[in-house]
Amino acid sequence: MTKQFSRQLAGALRHVQTIRRLPRRAVLKAGAASLLLPALARRAQAETVLPERLVSRRIGGEGTLFAAGFDKGMVTSLHASGHEALGDFILQGGYLGQVRGKWRAAGGDGSWRAFDTATMTPARSAAIRTGSETRYTLARGLALIVRFVLSGEGLRFDVDIENARGVAIEFGDLAVPLPVNELQASGGKDPAGLLKHSFVSGHGSHIFWQRKDVATPWLAMFPQSGTALEYWDTPRGKGTPFCVYFNAACAVEEVRKAGSRWRLPASIRSVPAGETLRQGVHFELVEGYDDMRRAIADHGLVDVEVIPGMTVPSDLEVTLSLGSRIPVARLEAEHPGETRIEAAGMRAGRQLYRVAFSRLGENQLTLVQTDGSRTTLEFFATEPVETLIAKRGAFIAAHQHNDPAKWYNGLLGEWAMDSEVLLGPDNYDRIGGWRIYEVTCDDPGLSKPAFLGLKLAEYPVQAEVDALDRYIEHFVWGGLQQTTEEPYPYGIYGILDWKRNRESDDPGDKGRKHLWRPYDYPHIVAMYFGMYRAARHHPGIATHMAPLDYLQRAFGTARAMFTVPDELVGWDAWNIGYYNEIVLTDLIEALDAEGLADEAREIRSFWEKKVHHFVEEVEDLFVSEYAFDSTGFESTQAMARYAIDRPGQFPGPRARAFRERQMQANLFCRGWLEPSYYYLGSDYRGQGGDAYVLTYMSQMGGWGVLDYALNDAEEAHGLLRLGHASALSSWALMNTGTPESDYGYWFGGKANDGGAGGGFEPAALGMTWLDQPHRHGSWYYSCEIDLGFCGGLRAAATTLVDDPLFGRVALGGTLETRAPATLAIVPRDGVRRRFHVRLDALGFDVQVGSGARLSGREPIMVDVEAATCSLTLEHGAGPAREIVLQARPRGKGRASVSLAAGAPLVENARGWIVPLAGDTTQTRLTLSFA
Repeated sequence: MTKQFSRQLAGALRHVQTIRRLPRRAVLKAGAASLLLPALARRAQAETVLPERLVSRRIGGEGTLFAAGFDKGMVTSLHASGHEALGDFILQGGYLGQVRGKWRAAGGDGSWRAFDTATMTPARSAAIRTGSETRYTLARGLALIVRFVLSGEGLRFDVDIENARGVAIEFGDLAVPLPVNELQASGGKDPAGLLKHSFVSGHGSHIFWQRKDVATPWLAMFPQSGTALEYWDTPRGKGTPFCVYFNAACAVEEVRKAGSRWRLPASIRSVPAGETLRQGVHFELVEGYDDMRRAIADHGLVDVEVIPGMTVPSDLEVTLSLGSRIPVARLEAEHPGETRIEAAGMRAGRQLYRVAFSRLGENQLTLVQTDGSRTTLEFFATEPVETLIAKRGAFIAAHQHNDPAKWYNGLLGEWAMDSEVLLGPDNYDRIGGWRIYEVTCDDPGLSKPAFLGLKLAEYPVQAEVDALDRYIEHFVWGGLQQTTEEPYPYGIYGILDWKRNRESDDPGDKGRKHLWRPYDYPHIVAMYFGMYRAARHHPGIATHMAPLDYLQRAFGTARAMFTVPDELVGWDAWNIGYYNEIVLTDLIEALDAEGLADEAREIRSFWEKKVHHFVEEVEDLFVSEYAFDSTGFESTQAMARYAIDRPGQFPGPRARAFRERQMQANLFCRGWLEPSYYYLGSDYRGQGGDAYVLTYMSQMGGWGVLDYALNDAEEAHGLLRLGHASALSSWALMNTGTPESDYGYWFGGKANDGGAGGGFEPAALGMTWLDQPHRHGSWYYSCEIDLGFCGGLRAAATTLVDDPLFGRVALGGTLETRAPATLAIVPRDGVRRRFHVRLDALGFDVQVGSGARLSGREPIMVDVEAATCSLTLEHGAGPAREIVLQARPRGKGRASVSLAAGAPLVENARGWIVPLAGDTTQTRLTLSFA
């Protein structure tokens, strides 16, 4: 450790004491990272002093959608007419109307001439009644005209190229910065700050911006007829905002030469001699998601709905529902020999297509409309989800440090896919400075054992169980985690690693008592609880400890989460939603089932106190360790579900209000209308879709969307699609494949089969928050993504639904109609323990308890008219035993469950008790709903 870094770390940790002197609400509003680790914050932003907003002329208001302020012929202020309290859409000091680009004369020497109107003096600027018009001279006979026209339909922004020269002029780039008042400008603190949802991919591009409180109207932008948006960038360190390109051949060539993997097409636009080329965009207001979809279609763009998502397992096919006033003439596949496209008619006034990809990895589909407009959709084809789960578990277990001479013996290591290097405390590879904690602890280091534990609860493999037991025995107990013989039983050490903390000269909370980060605890709870389930419910699997010993460790760790950080530094665990803490409700149920009533009661009291606090008191759901973050929305849905299901304990109106508010927040920072695999279902941070997408919260918060859609939503169909798409989304970061595909799309080679990237970077070039260079695509370190895969396991489900856009479909599975009312469904969700039916005439839910799963070969048979369901459970051979199956009809009514032979089963408070006969691997059941 360098002296400079040592001083930086020591100075940052001194701020731990601050939390003791501030009230809890102040801690939340400030963001914990700003108090605890200001020098170490991952994405810390320096305070920015914005320039003054200059407005020399105002127009609009009554009769127009906007009230606009102008200066120097450009828009410097923009409000929604009649909604001025929502704030200014334009960033203070920003100028909408600047244009930059590169041009050359056709037939010349080929060199490009760059221009930027921000540094040019206009040849003429005129105020017109409805806006402004500014003319710039690029060269003799070559002019650029920027025009704004305000009307009752919105604000039109034209960029005209007037060519009076004797030769054609080619534009290699033509770009417009969009200085919108985005959240990232204020670090998430400005209540009027906006989050951008952008889809830039040809003529069908569109953008809209929302406030954190999702108050409408929202600002939306669409390309004008004949205009395409080909590329975007957000140059760092230049003071320039998000910028869209009408054409971008030069910019794309430049980033590709620098190593970018940018794949979308880019063009050179030619302006013939004596002609004028007009391109531009149109700003208007929309009243929510449905209104935005209508506006997309009304503008002649294509509104895309897709199932099951845009990350697509190879054992499922894609169905597209396309809406536009200009029909789609055809779909063009990037790999036509490995893509099957079938037109499937019309439904709800929209075109349907079915598509199957046989080439793993990225696949582009181009929508070609009858007017020639082209929009590119990006999909990612993976191996089946069940294969991904198996490969990820095996990969984590195989990359373990097994050297008794090392203090980190048993560590489940980080892996660099690009260089095939196993990281550890003796080799941090290219991770430097304070970020080295990523390798051993905190959310990145603890995500791997959390996922592996939960995976083994579903699919136990002896070699993987042995690896996780070694991790627990050698790295965790008495190392990362204090034992029951130490001062703070079950306390978990934080950054930089447990060895430095245990051996620190500082006896306090900056050293030997550095056990105070609640975020770390749920991952270890999940690990122990997963091992409990593997040991308890899977005969034939050998573990180092008895099932109840793992359960006791899970309980002790959960208890310590609520007590140790609070005792040491006053950081209680009730104020922030933590990833993986959703496991606490399952832990409580297991403790009760095992007769550990006192332990169950204690964890229940902690959890219910937290639920009460969120339902009754928490104001800002985006606060975490940072002033703005999207990391709590698995936990908040779990809390809402808990409160709604217990109306006698929690006030119904407050619980319902909290449920709706937290779901609005979840959707606010989630891609939904952006049809690209790295946006649809992904969570967004303050940068919108500009950086770090497909994060762990894509799938974790996706579970929340799906749970809400299944149980709470009045209009559930769109959210069912989004929930399933979210559950699939981050599996695109898995690096797996066949020998023919070189074992992985992102980084080839058998050594990387089962590796994963920690996030996706949409920009062409840049740096990840781990301070590693990227070139558009997956990271080469897995970092925290296994937290997302934990969410993927929880969200995995197959849903049979009558969808107004797609008809009768099985999301997460396959569907065959064998008779008008007889349906055969095969789950393909990867876990095969949850089956939901949401048909117009029938609705029910089935969940198979630990120790068995729905068959992957024998279909689930649903008779809609008889309201019956027959299914086959798969399970390991072993002694006779019992599992629990939950079967609940929607609404009023009752369920009955019997063995296929006819013997009825007994129901208790936990569900239906299903006997598994000894030495069998299948059990057939019949379910009836009345």
